[in-house]
Amino acid sequence: MSFTLRQLRYFVAVSETGKITEAAVSVSISPSSITEAIKELESTLGADLLERSRSGVRLTCEGYRFLQSAKQILSAVAEAKNNFRQSSHETEGRVVIGSSVTVSGYFLSNIFEAFRRAYPNIEVEFHEHSRVVIERKIERDQIDIGIVLTSNVRDSAPLETISLLKSERNLWLAANHPLTAKESVSLVDIASEDYIQLLIDEAEKTTSSYWNENHLKPNVIFRTESVEATRNMVAIGAGVTILSDMVYRPWSLDGDRIETRPIVESIPTMDTGLIWKKNKTLSHEAKLFIDFCRMKYTSGVKS
Repeated sequence: MSFTLRQLRYFVAVSETGKITEAAVSVSISPSSITEAIKELESTLGADLLERSRSGVRLTCEGYRFLQSAKQILSAVAEAKNNFRQSSHETEGRVVIGSSVTVSGYFLSNIFEAFRRAYPNIEVEFHEHSRVVIERKIERDQIDIGIVLTSNVRDSAPLETISLLKSERNLWLAANHPLTAKESVSLVDIASEDYIQLLIDEAEKTTSSYWNENHLKPNVIFRTESVEATRNMVAIGAGVTILSDMVYRPWSLDGDRIETRPIVESIPTMDTGLIWKKNKTLSHEAKLFIDFCRMKYTSGVKS
C-alpha cells in the first residue's frame, strides 16, 4: 500500500470544504486533478472515502477514520520541514509586511500563524494599506514585502511578484433565488438582476473590466466596502454579486443561506500573493518569509 502526500493534502482539503471546487481553490489546483487524486487514494486504500452528490461531498465512515491519520501525517511532514530549517528558532530579526484589506481579512492570519511557529524570534510588523500605497511604500523602502491581490498589480510595476493562491469568481445569490435552478449562469442572466457591488481592493474596477469586455453592465443598486454587508444583502435576496471563493461563506451573519453558481463567461481569478522591490537586496528575514510562503502554498504540503 502506498499513497502520496499530494493525495492526502487534496483529501483533507475536500473534507474541510465539503466541495471539490472550493478545495481546488484552497490548494491552487484544478477540480479534475483533485477528483483524480482522491480516486487514486480510494483505490490504494480499497475503500470509499467520500459520498458524492450534486450539492457536494461528505465523508464516509471510512473517510472519517482515515482523515485523522491523514492530518497527522501532513502535520508531521510540515513539522519535519520546519525543523529542517537550520537554526530557525535561533534566527532573530524583523520584517515589515504590508497587506490590503481583503488579504488581511481572509488570508493573512493563516500564513502569519504558521510563520510565527516556524520562526518565533522574528518580529513581523504588519501594516494595512491599499495596494497602491503598499507599492509606493515598497519603492521607498518603508515596507519589505506586500501581500496583495497580485491580479491587480500592473505588469509595468517595478516589483517582483509571486502569486500564491488563485481564487475563482462565482455568482453569489440567495438560496431561494430563481437562478439557483440553473447549473451555471451567464452575464446576460445576471444583468437583469439587482447587483450588490463590493468596493474594496479595486473590486469595482475589476468588475467593470469583465462586464465591459462582454458589452454588458450590471444593475448596481448598492455599493459597499464591507464584505459582510454584501453577504447580508445577497442572503436576504436584495441582489446578487460576483465574488471570489476565497471570501465565500455559505451563511450571512443573520444565518441566511447563500448559494454560488459558476459563470459561463471567462471571469478572471482573484490572485493573492507577494510583491517586493525589484533588484533590491532583501534582508535575511524577508527572504525567509518569501521562501516560507512559497513552501506553504506551492510545495504540496501545507504547514
